[in-house]
Amino acid sequence: MDNSDLPHGLLLKLASQVIQDPGIPVPNPTVSAWQEPAHPFATTYAAKTILESDLGFDKKVTVFEARSLTTGATSRNGGFLLSHAPQFYERFADAYGAEAAREIAEFGDFNLEEVVRIAKEENLDNVSEIRDVTTISSFDDREGFDAATRSVQMYEEAVPKSRGKYKVLEGEVAEKGYHPKSSKGALVVKSKVFWPYRLVTNIIQRLLERHPDRFSVETMTAITSITISSDAVTAYPYVLTTPRGTVRAAKIFHCVNGFTGHLLPKLRGPLFPCRLSMSTQKPGPQWGNAPYSWLFHSKQSWDPNTTLVELGLYWMQQNAQTGDLFVGGDLQRLDDFLSSDDSIISADAVGNLTNLLPKKIFTEGWTNEITNTTLSSTTAIQRVWSGIIGMTADQLPIVGSVPSSVSDRKIEGGEWVAAGFNGYGMSQAWLSGQAIALMALGQPKPDWLPEVYLSSEKHLTDKARMGDEAALASFFNR
Repeated sequence: MDNSDLPHGLLLKLASQVIQDPGIPVPNPTVSAWQEPAHPFATTYAAKTILESDLGFDKKVTVFEARSLTTGATSRNGGFLLSHAPQFYERFADAYGAEAAREIAEFGDFNLEEVVRIAKEENLDNVSEIRDVTTISSFDDREGFDAATRSVQMYEEAVPKSRGKYKVLEGEVAEKGYHPKSSKGALVVKSKVFWPYRLVTNIIQRLLERHPDRFSVETMTAITSITISSDAVTAYPYVLTTPRGTVRAAKIFHCVNGFTGHLLPKLRGPLFPCRLSMSTQKPGPQWGNAPYSWLFHSKQSWDPNTTLVELGLYWMQQNAQTGDLFVGGDLQRLDDFLSSDDSIISADAVGNLTNLLPKKIFTEGWTNEITNTTLSSTTAIQRVWSGIIGMTADQLPIVGSVPSSVSDRKIEGGEWVAAGFNGYGMSQAWLSGQAIALMALGQPKPDWLPEVYLSSEKHLTDKARMGDEAALASFFNR
């Protein structure tokens, strides 16, 4: 599917949604199963880096959140510690060159290693349930499988330490071993899954305990505007307006992903929110509990009469203790995708997730033992929720200093951004936060941060020039 398939009126409507103000997070979001039991604290890795850096010893850090912390994408995702770069490697190489593709792939691998390292260093690997799994990435179309196989082979050739990481299975072998329906082939790789909410919230609790005089969190406190002070207090030129009053700041870190365009209007379009759906479900009676995680790929479907689109990607992991399945992926109307409101769940998405596993995905596991008929998973659904990710027109994150030409606030080096991870934040967001913190403290760009991620004026100008149609194309090609 591409933009040429869309009626002109619908295309105009979608383009207007891409560039609209995402606003601030709504106060009453759907409740994610990841967020229970609730923990009172959470933050970003940028704060941790500043507080623990020698260069930041005298800096104070405040995290502002429009609602309770860690109720955004971090606690609404699939919980995969798996990089997307290997399966996109060919696409990255064609678009940005071989060296950039290698940098992106190595950054993703390093990011995942760093998450695990920090969890173990903080003795939070058990709390956050980091565990080894085998990920089966199945394809029901030959073209998609062949493209992913080429990409993985290119990745393993370019990154020598990854060689032999992926096992390529033809469809019959994949169906026999793992039971996906209509598989034309699968990629199998050792990876990890975890409970991201528990890792992040426990880290913030420790930061508050270690740095009580330099660190604070302000929940239910949205920043509604940023202005430059006209007085002589030049060390803190920024005035942040909130419903509870104003705050002065020396530097600002925009780590709000799909909501970035609210306070940086010139990034609306190059970066836009997208609403996706997740669920928890009980497995079928023959399913069991094995150390697997799953990705299911198919060709996108598009119904011009209903405007329903099936994105063509589903993901699933299993709770090791309870056996509950965390299942995500979407079939929604086009205009339902382009939203920053996670208080709503598309009825189409709910209906699709309800019958997804027994009817679309697996050949075994959901049979009624008495009647030998396939069960509906209607009664197996426990919870469905939505979440907002940040998409970019070129499918690359925006990381670094915000040029004054973009902020319109006439100060260079005062505002920093890490956003637009296109749904793959677990392999990119952690070190992106560290990078902007280090650079804001005066250090050069870390060698491990891909050059093509930088928020230079040229990169942002190029993203803006791509226009709304390119932004929609990136959405369709996710």
